[in-house]
Amino acid sequence: MMRAGLARLLCMAVVVLAACGGGSGEVANAPAARAQAPQAAIALTPTALMDWAEQNYSVYFPGHSQDQALAPYIYRYYPATGNYLGVDGQNIYVLGPVSGGYAAPYFVGTMLEYTCQVYPQNCGSTVTGTAAAGAPIAGVTVTLKDSANNIVTAVTSAAGTYTFSTDGLTAPFLLQLTTPSGTTLYSVTADSGVAVVANLTPLTDLIVRSWYSVQGVSAATAFANPAAAPPPTRLQAGAVADVVLSVMQLALNNNGAGISAPLELINKPFTADHTGMDSVLDKTRVSYGSGATVTLTGNSKQQTSVIGYDTARSMITASSTVVTADNTSSSSISAVVPVQPAQVAAWSEIEAALAGFAALVNSKGTSLSGADLLPYLDPGLLQDGLNRDQFAAGTAQNFNQGQAIAMQIRRMASLDLAAGRADVSILATQSLGAQSETQDIAFFFQKVSGAWTLSGNQSIAHMRIFAEARINQGAYAGGDGPSINVDVRPVQGTVGTVTVVASTGSITMTRGPTAVDDSGVLLDSFFGNTGALGAGSRPSAGTLFTVTMTRPGTTAVTATIALNAFTTEGVPLTSPTGISLADAHLGGTLDVSWALPTTYAVSRVNLSALVFTGSQSNPSTFQCESPQVVLGATATAGTLNVPATCNGMPVVSVNINLSISGVNGERSQTIYLLQ
Repeated sequence: MMRAGLARLLCMAVVVLAACGGGSGEVANAPAARAQAPQAAIALTPTALMDWAEQNYSVYFPGHSQDQALAPYIYRYYPATGNYLGVDGQNIYVLGPVSGGYAAPYFVGTMLEYTCQVYPQNCGSTVTGTAAAGAPIAGVTVTLKDSANNIVTAVTSAAGTYTFSTDGLTAPFLLQLTTPSGTTLYSVTADSGVAVVANLTPLTDLIVRSWYSVQGVSAATAFANPAAAPPPTRLQAGAVADVVLSVMQLALNNNGAGISAPLELINKPFTADHTGMDSVLDKTRVSYGSGATVTLTGNSKQQTSVIGYDTARSMITASSTVVTADNTSSSSISAVVPVQPAQVAAWSEIEAALAGFAALVNSKGTSLSGADLLPYLDPGLLQDGLNRDQFAAGTAQNFNQGQAIAMQIRRMASLDLAAGRADVSILATQSLGAQSETQDIAFFFQKVSGAWTLSGNQSIAHMRIFAEARINQGAYAGGDGPSINVDVRPVQGTVGTVTVVASTGSITMTRGPTAVDDSGVLLDSFFGNTGALGAGSRPSAGTLFTVTMTRPGTTAVTATIALNAFTTEGVPLTSPTGISLADAHLGGTLDVSWALPTTYAVSRVNLSALVFTGSQSNPSTFQCESPQVVLGATATAGTLNVPATCNGMPVVSVNINLSISGVNGERSQTIYLLQ
């Protein structure tokens, strides 16, 4: 009776060691974990156990203490918390605040019961995790089902932890629990093997429910018979989790959760102690109707995200608004969820093509040429007015600076299997020296002779319409605030005039300097800017803008571009501070610094210098861009190499351009003029 009574008191004190039975009164692990322990091949020592406790439960056992002996115990003391952890033969005890201040050592389990947690490789295939919703979900039954509808169960500990043996089961696995208040949560993992992690939280629940909602199936129906409504594979779960991560990234960053990859929302271990990931769960509420609504509060911010599902197109859409006392950011993203086998096959084939492209670039290094890239490009490629050869030459010029690259699909905006065409967001990482930069690159793919190739946007010009928080500094200042900027650059002589119209009005376009592309091709430039827009005159994300380009001797070309997300948060440069051309250090290096925005999660920081040979409003002026700077998403400083000449002519003015992009399309743009 003493042993059972102490166990109950220990669980009430929320002892994090996972041996507490969930409300049963027994001092035991969850049934599946207990059954594994006798299989252990490595004997667990007190030192190994206490090392493991320090690594996994540092909030109670911080730092690293040395083993001490006081018969019959081998123990460690943690003065920062006043807690003791000790072993008496095969029995494990704690003492101190962790046990609620009870005067005698508390028994928490046996060494045998902990062997599989410390040495999971000894215990066959396992799934382990933490059930939490801002606090541990303790003492409830977790049910795991495999793809053949086989079932195992476990009971969560006082810390919300659980472990299953999955020997003999076939992944993917669905998990389910019902909280004491009656809320059902789901999770999923397509992995199998030693110590697979699949947590159970409102976010894993959102991923599972979204996967089935795209198919018009309820999660409850699917869990009742997963053989008839299969759980997602790793690829499929990642496609859904990417959208959820985009919604949650700002809160995860602000709370130090350390999550940057979609499936980490499911498989990254965490402790339900109101820090990191658990702090985000504290602030998150998810409700369901025809779609899902995610509300986050805290850190002086209020975020509301609405998630919808299109079963006909296998699409998921998330629209978010973040409000602080001073700024507002709004965004919307849509993605294809590869439900059908043919969609999965297309996704995998495109990723294989990207991997081959990256491997070629990395193997060629500084000797990379445009001709090397041609096998990966659609013969009919047209990208921003450049044909296949011109695009290949410019891309090689960008990638032959000695950097290493990696590419994978982040999300698909559209996939037309009948036409063999896909609109893909590529997650591209470049590493050069100590810096690494990851950015989203939107590109079209075309299936040619059975192979997916980079095809381009089929546009006769580079066209960009950005909602941005604009700041002008340096020799020209003023006009700051949220605005819409338009940049249209066709190959020289191919377009006569450009007009831009939306339901909210038109944007006046002006012809500017002649741009020199990386491939050496000359481009006419047309630009326009609305100037600062008040809250009532800012078009919403997704507003369509129609760009019409007249062409000498032929018909006009019209294109429609959807507006990205608005943010009101500008990012001023903190250096340089001079305004003269001498302050640009032409032909040398220029150090630039700034602070990062706080109302959205940053996906990319881009720093460049545009140099001009004359007036920036004169078409006879040439415009060139500085060599690429590779920066990480957390960068707050960078160094530019500013060219002293452009197209063989001396530079007379310089624009330092800082563009910061958010994971959901937000954009802050700063232009610093030196002349």
